[in-house]
Amino acid sequence: MIWLLAGLGAAGLVVVGFLTVRVLIAAHGLRAEIERAKTQMQPIRPPEG
Repeated sequence: MIWLLAGLGAAGLVVVGFLTVRVLIAAHGLRAEIERAKTQMQPIRPPEG
């Protein structure tokens, strides 16, 4: 019985790890997209003064 619970726990950790990696990859892509948008918006701002 303990082996069954340990197996289910390990399987759960694999799923959580997989989803964590997907979230980190998505966050990295979002960071790159935000940086790209910032560089595109800079020329739009009016000159100061």
